[in-house]
Amino acid sequence: MKMLTRGFFAALLIAACAAPGLASGPGPIGRGPGSGNGGHGGQRPGQKDRACIMECRVETTACASDARAAAAPCLDACDALVEAARSACAADHRSAACETARAAANRCLSPCYEELKPALRACVTGGSDCVRACPLVGESTCDAACRAANVACRSTARSELTECRAGCADELAAKRRACTADRTSAACVAAGAALSACLEPCRTGLLTALETCKASAIECAAACDASE
Repeated sequence: MKMLTRGFFAALLIAACAAPGLASGPGPIGRGPGSGNGGHGGQRPGQKDRACIMECRVETTACASDARAAAAPCLDACDALVEAARSACAADHRSAACETARAAANRCLSPCYEELKPALRACVTGGSDCVRACPLVGESTCDAACRAANVACRSTARSELTECRAGCADELAAKRRACTADRTSAACVAAGAALSACLEPCRTGLLTALETCKASAIECAAACDASE
């Protein structure tokens, strides 16, 4: 068993700033440059507003830092077990003493990570949404408003998906218990089917919501065309 470490923080922070949404480029409903904001520090029309992207990156990093600070007390409480595992594994990482100490450290750290990982992923998603909502250089005010509305709509859809999935927590826990020993057992298969049945309305709800967002974006863009 590989012991959990705090190294994944750096990886997620790098991912937060390198995520597709945090790089410049057209957003999901961009229609190219219009008659709006020009003259952005030598940027070409059609590029994302660089200042807006930088603000999103700063906010994403701050969000991740806050999440780490909130998890710090939980993680700090495991320091003694982590150090004990390091000491036990220093001489022989395959020894029984190493495995026992490593398992104890993981048991302590796992609840901390279960709370922290979703918080960090939310920071990454929020940062990507922030950039997608940034206007394009030369984009009309109307198109920029459509873009921001579409990003907000899709973000709401994902939040509703998360809430829906949370309602299947009992089914997920039951599947984990049933499948721990044997993933091919009848109990595991049955628990998996129950979980899938619980999650299916969440999936269909997301697809419906995203289709609604897409239709609204198209309608909004058409209205912008009509007003020009």
